[in-house]
Amino acid sequence: MPVEDVSPPPAVLAVYQAALDDYFGPYEKSGELYHLPVGTLSLEQVAKGATLQDVVPSGCKFFAVGPDGTEVACEMTEATQYGQTKFRNVVEGDLVHIALRRIRQSHGLPEAQAAEFELHFLNIPGIYFEGLHLVSKGSASDIVLPVLSDEPSLPTTAVLSAEVFLPKLRRIAAARLKAASSDQLSS
Repeated sequence: MPVEDVSPPPAVLAVYQAALDDYFGPYEKSGELYHLPVGTLSLEQVAKGATLQDVVPSGCKFFAVGPDGTEVACEMTEATQYGQTKFRNVVEGDLVHIALRRIRQSHGLPEAQAAEFELHFLNIPGIYFEGLHLVSKGSASDIVLPVLSDEPSLPTTAVLSAEVFLPKLRRIAAARLKAASSDQLSS
């Protein structure tokens, strides 16, 4: 059973397409397009035992490859939090390439062939982490594929089940919170 791509609501897709028209000008709309709901976890949530089911919706991302091979990512706000979806940014370059490579990889994972998953995006800003979040639609464990991470225990080549990912994440969160300073002049 393949990984299921989440279809964007029509209003979100319309905002995305209008923003790209502004950015690139009129162009042929063809090529790959992936819409991923984005969820966020805070360090405090993780340290208190949050799981991947506690992820808070924060928006969505589009990853696209145009007919000329241009790879872009676009971030949108969460409509239910802000009233109307708003376009936030366009990104090109290596990080987009890595995310697209991981998206394609997620569709072929053996774990994903044995169960049903939806493709989401996970953001944990307190540890500078972004990754694909394969949300199980059944009894299988969620899967995380890091896309951006400066943590050696969460490399951008890993495929991690929730049971492997969460203990690593909790150790990192605890260490970061322990090292945090309440001094406003501290960085």
